[in-house]
Amino acid sequence: MKRFILFCLLIVVAGWGSAQPLTGKVLQISENGDTSVVANAAVQWLHTTVGAYTDSDGKFTLPRTKTDTLVVSFPTFLPDTVVIPRGQTGLTFFLNTAHNLNEVSIVARDGSYISVQPIYTQVIGTEGLRRAACCNLAESFESSIAVDAEYADAVSGARQIAMLGLAGKYSQILLENVPYIRMLSYQFGLGFMPGSWMESISLSKGTSSVVNGFEAITGQINVDYKKPETNLEKFFMNFYANSMGRGELSVNTRFPVGKKDRVSSNFLIFFGDQLVKTDMNHDGFMDAPRSRQAQVMNRWDYKSPVVEGRTMVDFIWDNRFGGQMAFMPSCLSYPDELAPYGFVADNKRVDVITKNGFLLKGEHESIGTILSYTGHWLHSDYGYDQYYFGNQQSVYANVLYSNKFGAKERHKLTAGASLQFDCLNESYHQDLTYLSLNSYDRPHHHDLIPGVFAEYAYIVDPKLVVTAGMRLDYNMVRDKDYSSVWTNISQLFWTPRVHAKWQVAKDLSLRASVGKGYRNAHFFAENQSLMLSSRGIYFDGDAKPEEAWNAGASVVWQFGMPGGKATLAVDYFYTYFVQQMIVDLDQDVHGVHYYALNGDYNGYGNRSRSHSAQIELTLKPIQRFEILLAYRYNDVRYMRQGVMRQKDMMSPHKALVNLNYSTPYDKWKFNLNCQVFGPMPLPNTQSNPEPYRRPDMSKPYCLLNAQITKKFRRWEIYVGGENLLNVKQKDPIVQAENPFGEYFDATMVYMPITGIMGYVGVRVILK
Repeated sequence: MKRFILFCLLIVVAGWGSAQPLTGKVLQISENGDTSVVANAAVQWLHTTVGAYTDSDGKFTLPRTKTDTLVVSFPTFLPDTVVIPRGQTGLTFFLNTAHNLNEVSIVARDGSYISVQPIYTQVIGTEGLRRAACCNLAESFESSIAVDAEYADAVSGARQIAMLGLAGKYSQILLENVPYIRMLSYQFGLGFMPGSWMESISLSKGTSSVVNGFEAITGQINVDYKKPETNLEKFFMNFYANSMGRGELSVNTRFPVGKKDRVSSNFLIFFGDQLVKTDMNHDGFMDAPRSRQAQVMNRWDYKSPVVEGRTMVDFIWDNRFGGQMAFMPSCLSYPDELAPYGFVADNKRVDVITKNGFLLKGEHESIGTILSYTGHWLHSDYGYDQYYFGNQQSVYANVLYSNKFGAKERHKLTAGASLQFDCLNESYHQDLTYLSLNSYDRPHHHDLIPGVFAEYAYIVDPKLVVTAGMRLDYNMVRDKDYSSVWTNISQLFWTPRVHAKWQVAKDLSLRASVGKGYRNAHFFAENQSLMLSSRGIYFDGDAKPEEAWNAGASVVWQFGMPGGKATLAVDYFYTYFVQQMIVDLDQDVHGVHYYALNGDYNGYGNRSRSHSAQIELTLKPIQRFEILLAYRYNDVRYMRQGVMRQKDMMSPHKALVNLNYSTPYDKWKFNLNCQVFGPMPLPNTQSNPEPYRRPDMSKPYCLLNAQITKKFRRWEIYVGGENLLNVKQKDPIVQAENPFGEYFDATMVYMPITGIMGYVGVRVILK
């Protein structure tokens, strides 16, 4: 009996110990051996949604879970992972500073989360990317309401994005903090970033840091690829196939070089092919172009006690053709109106990026360098009467100095200089029977933009951080036309930006930002879809650099639920254009008018502005079950002939419902995503004959996607469907029966043009 009682007491004590919450403290160790607390560090049980943030004293409290592995991470520090014995109830972490410059590696356990940084940033991690078959960057935002991704036209298959109700060209898209999608790549570039290569996507609304340039006006999208040092996958393979006849294969490998693991490398390989032609809406045109894409990247990461860097080399080949079902590229050799209408685009691109960081006297003082080269060659044909050729050569360089100083290192200064050089050669030819010959040749266009910048961050106390930055860039544009006449334009860009974050309480934070942005506009490179119509192109004046102010604020509140931390986020952003280039489709049904909207135009004072508000609620009612509810409203208008007009082809209202559930150990995963789009204004077509008119407003519609994933030890299989409600736009192409007629227009796409699409995929993961 004594032994039995003792045994029962041991069980009770053990159970009580394992049920006790875990408390601890997170500290950092300075170079001289002193310790200080780390506030707002993320502490989370591995492979769960149970976590917490440290308070101003670096302390945290966590309930125990089935797992015994705890992960602690914080920007600028190396993440730490430790196994906690079941009976242990307290511990202290010591974090070491990461030898990284202007880059943070974050391991995401949830599909997405809001970063602790002062700039309002949503991070979509690997788990979030795998909740849908995101074949590329354009298809990675199904569970994010902040970004709208739509087809640019009904022929080319190109997808474009919008943030805050404005086109994606006003958002800066980076690859690991290096400008990536610009100019020629704007049309198809989102498809040049395979989803299986991505480690995370960071979405920042409003103006971002001045360190990354002056171009971000409405936001910034930074993509991190899988790194050979931090990625645990020695071998990864993803095979994907859908019911429309598209297949994709992606293979990633990594391997160390040398005995001390100071050098590591990986290969990222992607191949995709649209094998068949489909016409689900029976308009005589292919629903998706026949396309073939091959892409390979090799990267090398290297580090030493004082130097760390990485070098990436990427090659892309993308060839596609679309149009009428009978079209083949050989048809372009026969200039006959009886030949089928078709579109052909051939892209070749090379990128070389090298980034290096050098530690100076202390571990908080460093110098970083970024150097990149991009070569892009594009050849495209639109029927036999239009073509566009483009050749882009770009060089980007950035040198910056970073230092933390003062009591408790509450001051941080980042300063440096940058250089952006772009050489763009373009040739456009349009010869339509009902329009005069329209040719545009720009054999040499040079943008040379040297700049300097400084950014100062002050931690008033652990709860308040203020960052102020300023850039000065000298924009020098040299343009040479076919007559060998050079035009020189120079302008000074001054770019002030301020961000602030106030941690009102442990689970309540406020953010605010205001800043300015600029960009050089390039009509043909950025509006290639407009060539898939019979509209003539008219330039009403010279192109000018675009200039805009952006201000915004956000509130993020976290609260406890049985399944983990729930989050409520509300934000509002306002964008005002001092100068904007307008693509006007309403002035003339047979033409595209391009002009600068600034000052006074045709006797009317012109303005252009955008209001954007969003609310997002993430609930976790039980373990491993997540509910995302979101709504956003965009009011985008510009003035034309004294009237503030709503922007065409942009839905003011959008709602999102996302459900995610996984069984223990993620053996099964279930994902359901529903997006509801409100009506949007369409370009005016009332002067067309009755059969070729379109309504002034589109109809609302709902997109429903679902996916199921079964996980095994070293591989997993997933099946899913998109557009399960079979929503299709009726007559997406105006005058589809006569694409060489004067009313042909394939750009008025506002709904899916295909019905239900199913897919299946297999992932093989060796760690």
